[in-house]
Amino acid sequence: MKYIATFCLLFTLIFPVKAQSTFEFLLPTDTRTYSIMAIDDNNGGIITLISTVTGVGGPWEYLKGYVLEISATGDTTSHQYSFHDTAFFLNSIHRLNNGGYIVTGRSAPPNTSAVGLLLIGLDDDFNLQWAKHYPYSTYNNDVWIHDIYQDGDTLIMPAGRCEFPCGSMYPMFLKTDLNGNILQEVFHDNPLLDSGQASFLQSIDRKTIFMFAFEFIGGVTGPSYTAFNNDFEYLYTLPLIPQDHSSWRYYNTWSPDSIMLMSYLSARTPENHHDKDVWLARYDTAFNLLNRVNFGSVDTLDYTPFGGAGIGSLHPDTIFFAGFKNAALTLPGPSKVSWLMAGQVDSQLQPRFLHYIGGDAYYEARYMLPLSDGGFLIHAGKLNRATQLYDAYFIKLNKEGLITGNKPEHTIINCAFISPNPAKENLKVECMLKGAEARVLSITGTELAVYGLEQGASLIPLQDLKPGMYLLGIAVPGKGLIETHKFIKL
Repeated sequence: MKYIATFCLLFTLIFPVKAQSTFEFLLPTDTRTYSIMAIDDNNGGIITLISTVTGVGGPWEYLKGYVLEISATGDTTSHQYSFHDTAFFLNSIHRLNNGGYIVTGRSAPPNTSAVGLLLIGLDDDFNLQWAKHYPYSTYNNDVWIHDIYQDGDTLIMPAGRCEFPCGSMYPMFLKTDLNGNILQEVFHDNPLLDSGQASFLQSIDRKTIFMFAFEFIGGVTGPSYTAFNNDFEYLYTLPLIPQDHSSWRYYNTWSPDSIMLMSYLSARTPENHHDKDVWLARYDTAFNLLNRVNFGSVDTLDYTPFGGAGIGSLHPDTIFFAGFKNAALTLPGPSKVSWLMAGQVDSQLQPRFLHYIGGDAYYEARYMLPLSDGGFLIHAGKLNRATQLYDAYFIKLNKEGLITGNKPEHTIINCAFISPNPAKENLKVECMLKGAEARVLSITGTELAVYGLEQGASLIPLQDLKPGMYLLGIAVPGKGLIETHKFIKL
């Protein structure tokens, strides 16, 4: 895999951070491999869970999971576990306030098709302390812990569960002690609460758990939020503004100043459901919409991460987000490539940068994570054409969205995205840098034309160019030329 170094404009953010380091790590695999989420190790690295299942496409069976540490410099350590002949899948890890970790997952005992809940306790060094398996009915098809909230000596876990054939996921809530003993369990097996691809968020005062879903919950036909109290009783379902029926794949989190941040996938306009963009929104604690913004273009499918965090913040004025550009609706063809989207906005969702990483393969963003040293991580699947499986790709960027260090080869990170290529009449340039210019150059570097760029998308006319190959340089006042792109004029 060859990487090419490029450079982007640096931004200065005035708040103290730890010394930052960056890394990229590719985990090749010969089985279907998943990483659902990660947590900060507080030293510039991450702790994540890796799980494997059988097959290439279609149905699968669980194999095993393990804990993977990736240090601030990209060094890795894995911690393996086994439970006799029981296959299992790990999906969530939580650092306990007084030390150690709790891990959740699904277990599939031998000679049964039923799936049960798996709870694991680990010490500070990830040594196994205990493991508990909780079976449900013989028809149970899935159980999934979405989040873990700690309240003193108890843990609150919003989940989803379904029975065969699992056409619907219904909300379930667990309260456990720190040793994985279930103290309370409430399962809302109610067609009106079919949670689908829901996300959950505990209120600031810890008295309510909210469930966000895109349609048909509690009698609301569009996007909604549903409230459950401390006893996990259903309270109400209200419409989520805006009532955009094309939106889905919500991810919600609180910023440090008690603003709810949301990322979601939605159409650019209600009339065109096939033109998806990455959307970010801010809400107050009563879920009144404060503002929202979208990132993407009309000629590509721009997606939020599959199944994990799409937005996060450890500082009110520094909000990171991720997605990927040029998504495929099905298994991508042999020539299909995509780009990871790595961005930062301020407290009002005004863009500071949006970088495009990749273009050498097909990537699918899975989640992102802001880190305590001021940087952020993006995890993606990278399609291996030989195996038709997604290798696990992790890239940690600094606060400017760049990867640094002394490595001779780096991943391509561009501040602008150009399309189409080849182009005939116009070249579209997507760039979020203020005051940026596009310089059209001959292949030998002679400047032919200069155009000012709007924040967002700009069109560069090509009618006066003869057919052939050219360069498009992106320049910023005071910084000069920061990157170049090759394009073909038809």
